[in-house]
Amino acid sequence: MAYQLEINDLFFSYDKKEVLKNIKMNIKPGTFISIIGPNGSGKSTLLKIISTYLKPQKGNILLDSNKIQMYSQKEISKRISVVPQNTSLEFDFKVKDIVLMGRHPYIDRFKGESKEDAEIAEKAMRYTNTMMLSHRMFNELSGGEKQRVILAQALAQKPEILLLDEPVSHLDLQHQVEILDLIKRMSTQENLTIISVLHDLNMASAYSDYIIMLKDGRILHEGKPEMILNNRNISQVFNINVHINGNPVTGRPYIYTLSGVKRKKRNTKIHIICGGGSGQEIIRTLASEGFEITTGVLNIGDSDWTISKEYQMEMVEEIPFAGISNNARHKNVELALKAHLIVLTQVYFSKGNLMNLEVLLDEKLNNKRIYIIEEEVSFKERDFTGGKAASIYIRLKERENVRILKKDELIEILMKNGENIEN
Repeated sequence: MAYQLEINDLFFSYDKKEVLKNIKMNIKPGTFISIIGPNGSGKSTLLKIISTYLKPQKGNILLDSNKIQMYSQKEISKRISVVPQNTSLEFDFKVKDIVLMGRHPYIDRFKGESKEDAEIAEKAMRYTNTMMLSHRMFNELSGGEKQRVILAQALAQKPEILLLDEPVSHLDLQHQVEILDLIKRMSTQENLTIISVLHDLNMASAYSDYIIMLKDGRILHEGKPEMILNNRNISQVFNINVHINGNPVTGRPYIYTLSGVKRKKRNTKIHIICGGGSGQEIIRTLASEGFEITTGVLNIGDSDWTISKEYQMEMVEEIPFAGISNNARHKNVELALKAHLIVLTQVYFSKGNLMNLEVLLDEKLNNKRIYIIEEEVSFKERDFTGGKAASIYIRLKERENVRILKKDELIEILMKNGENIEN
């Protein structure tokens, strides 16, 4: 059988730390592959090696039976396109120019873009429904729009293989489905091979033809979703207990994490303002350690809503796209007042969830300790309200009861001080 991409006995280390060990993969053309695994398992590093951004210490990669180093960088760029996790740009460009950049491997630097290049870029924009954005500046767009533009750029490159590093991790549920539907369509209609890192097991189950499960730099399991997404494998790779049902529509496995494990109960109550998956890790960590967690207003179906339900937490919920009602706001304040402290995660704010941020300025919460998590994504990148959210955020940070921390720092403080956290 002829494989489009083969990886044989691949090893990779950063300095003396071995990150990937004995990786072997055989990928057929037109297949949608998902790579899943816990943080630090080597998923992103594997994508960088396939793209030739990194060079392995041992092993080789074959592209259509030829060693990948036999191809020039320009030839590789015509065959393999990469969509990074972070789609922000330091310098702003019009959308049509961003998409046209995908033609760079084909353009003679002395002649510039041809009519054919422009036509291919336009076709890519029509395919990704971004034509109406062509004269907009990229940094004015929403997260979902930006992702579609970057996919249009990748499609304009006319690759055979598309590499994606967590393409929907910072999007809300609507845009996650929209982007993954588009990527799946690119695979089936354009015979494009997709290799994507996904953190959501249910998304991987729904869209993948084949799944690779990584842990500690090794492939522990691989195969079709219905064959490998089972209790034993998921417990081994992610160290969690799950319940699995068949999706009633697709028949694919649907995974529910179980929170019924007996754990030490703590008296500290924590209210978390989150959304779009930004609270998943901290909710799971703190709930597993026995802290009593409540969550702010979440759309039904949101990934943070799902994990809050799984841990049977008290929370405020709203119907998607309906905005936050006054009743929901009132309940949000009530839960915040009952808590010993409040945590604001790296939420993306739009008009629909802006009240989740505004509520933290409520006078009733003036003496409540508020921790804000700030890490790799700046607030400016997460503000889709025309600056309204940023204005509130600046006022919030100026308050004496507010402290800025990284997620790991906050977890360390909570684990160390437990019930002695000041109100």
